[in-house]
Amino acid sequence: MSEETPLNLSSHENTFLPCSLFSVHEPVFTGCAVINSHSETRTSGTHVSESTLDQVEVGRTTAEWVVATLGHPASEREIEGGRLLKYSSRQFTKINSELLFVIDTSSRKEVSRTVFFEFHAGVLSRFWVEENESS
Repeated sequence: MSEETPLNLSSHENTFLPCSLFSVHEPVFTGCAVINSHSETRTSGTHVSESTLDQVEVGRTTAEWVVATLGHPASEREIEGGRLLKYSSRQFTKINSELLFVIDTSSRKEVSRTVFFEFHAGVLSRFWVEENESS
């Protein structure tokens, strides 16, 4: 449903391509390629999953249910005739890849996700998601 701060995930993946033997009458040449990649993902804040959003119903879901399910929001404010709850999360992924002695690359990706819940008389009147991705 939701993931609390901080959640650190890390995955490693190494791929080795087999060495090959080339012979052009003489001499004998060998060629080996080694590919190594590593990725690391860190998440902070409260991530509101799609499965949680699937359970939310305008006109039926209460503010109490949202807080009980997701925990306290990142911010809360009174709006005209109601209340707005904001849940935010950030996911940062770094990927390093190398082809031994030839190419070494690094890429980064950051996804910021904010979910807003608007309530009137304690019942959900609307909700929306804002998501930004940067590399």
